[in-house]
Amino acid sequence: MDAVRGVGGEPGLELPSVEVATDEEALKAFLRPFQGILLPGGVDIEPSRYGEKPHPKLGPVDPGLDEGQLAVARLALRGDVPVLAICRGLQIMGVAAGAALVQDLPSDKPSDIRHDVKEPKHALAHEVIVAAGSRLARASESARFEVNSRHHQALKLGESDAELGPFRIVARAPDGIVEGMEIPDHPFIIAVQWHPENLFLVGDPQARALFRAFVEACRT
Repeated sequence: MDAVRGVGGEPGLELPSVEVATDEEALKAFLRPFQGILLPGGVDIEPSRYGEKPHPKLGPVDPGLDEGQLAVARLALRGDVPVLAICRGLQIMGVAAGAALVQDLPSDKPSDIRHDVKEPKHALAHEVIVAAGSRLARASESARFEVNSRHHQALKLGESDAELGPFRIVARAPDGIVEGMEIPDHPFIIAVQWHPENLFLVGDPQARALFRAFVEACRT
């Protein structure tokens, strides 16, 4: 919320109830006053949402949060409201588009790269490589930069996969983990696996540019 305010936006912290989330017309009415949607980080997504059984190292889940955010994500995929999705938010958008998740990176995809640097929250963990000419590269004003990383799950896609439903994969970590995706023909849907809100608060230029691009898209 501080990052949105920091670039001139007016955030509201709301989530539809389960009753609203399961009624499409009620959900449309709930979203109507807003000019944009930000899906933030949070707890793990229930594996049943993408057709898998729980991994032994699955973290806490919140079925009500899953229900509300997935309903919002599916509606957003069919509309034209700007969306910025962060960490769990990227995973929610991926599941809404038909993807499964790697439930525990350290055990399922061991890597020399740390993806779970919890403290300090703005600590730079690894580089991301963004597709040149992508909306994410334009919004971040850079195609190669360092990011923080605080997650143990990720989209389950092969290194050569360039698309997921309507999404195009536009950023990866050096070990191949998906770090960014977007829908090229949508007015503005960008999803990132890192936490730009933490980097924004320490003056990171790419994080500030990304939030500014999102709020400007909401105004438009």
